[in-house]
Amino acid sequence: MGNEVVITVLVDNSEHEGLVSEWGLSLHVQTPQTRVLLDFGQSDAFARNANTLGIDLARVDHAVLSHAHYDHANGMEAFFACNDHAPLHLSEACDENCWSSKGGTTDLHYIGIADGLLKQYERRLVRHALSGPEAVAPGLWLVPHARPQTNDTGATTGMYCRVGCCLIQDAFAHELTLACELPSDGTVVVLSSCSHAGVAQILQEVSSAFPGRRISAFVGGLHLMRASDEDIRHVADAFRMHGVKHIWCGHCTGARAEELLAQELPGRVGILHPGLALTL
Repeated sequence: MGNEVVITVLVDNSEHEGLVSEWGLSLHVQTPQTRVLLDFGQSDAFARNANTLGIDLARVDHAVLSHAHYDHANGMEAFFACNDHAPLHLSEACDENCWSSKGGTTDLHYIGIADGLLKQYERRLVRHALSGPEAVAPGLWLVPHARPQTNDTGATTGMYCRVGCCLIQDAFAHELTLACELPSDGTVVVLSSCSHAGVAQILQEVSSAFPGRRISAFVGGLHLMRASDEDIRHVADAFRMHGVKHIWCGHCTGARAEELLAQELPGRVGILHPGLALTL
């Protein structure tokens, strides 16, 4: 494959003929030196699609969990069933304790990792207490959120973490961005599964982590399903400011945001679906 990086969508909530879809996201990242799985969706759908696509999950070298929500974490059991060696990298703050008051209901409901799953696979977990970028494989880094900028994020998203008997606003300390350096030109690709901290914040975090490096592409969910047109345009402005030429979005982005971003950034926006392979 030369110097190419290939990012394949194993599962997303958009439908694609011949493949399984579900609310969630899983991406397979193959570089010239390593194979990384980012997230697992909420079931074994990603593994079934990988088999259909001819991607051998047993050859994955590292797995990364972007954050502690069920639709990205609960398929990990299916991954560990077919891969006996890859460590799972996750934030030290990642736990089974995430709740939400949104998502089609005003009732508080659990949106976290299935009870007991982290304990069951504890020996495979590598927890990271990050204050800056940390390499997990050649050309691939974990980038944390720059708190306290995200401390009030939960107030606007209706998301909480249970700490003891209390619910506190989710500051998304458990959320990580995966940054990939392209060997071909040294630019950086941002892989942000849900972008709960905000796209502008994440772009700034990655830009600060890699000074002098251009962010050439952004892949993931933008968490704009309930955003106003004004907020969506602010996201478009952030992409412009950072000179991001290619944006592939899906999962929690929302149809209206996808439509408006395509209008604001003509020729730059693509939509994720299971089976999509991006060669960069």
